[in-house]
Amino acid sequence: MNTAYLERTAQDLCVRASTIVLNGDQTVPIQSIQRTGNQVVIMTQGISGLNKITSLRLLDENGNMITEREANFAVVESQQAEFTFRFVIKGGKGNGV
Repeated sequence: MNTAYLERTAQDLCVRASTIVLNGDQTVPIQSIQRTGNQVVIMTQGISGLNKITSLRLLDENGNMITEREANFAVVESQQAEFTFRFVIKGGKGNGV
């Protein structure tokens, strides 16, 4: 797949990623979105006061889900949590059509 196309797709992801939702109802502010070639790293600001983490969703500018991670672990209330999404945009093999 063309490198320029993969980088363009990564840039599109950077522009569209807008909201991170924790446990289905709590918005976590995005601290940074960085793109290097076809790689994208999205990091949140730190958040504290959590008891449990069950899910983390990355949404686009229209509220559509880009990706979701599910978990089930307890958090010590005094801990501060930060979350990172890492994407590597890769080409796939076509079916020859």
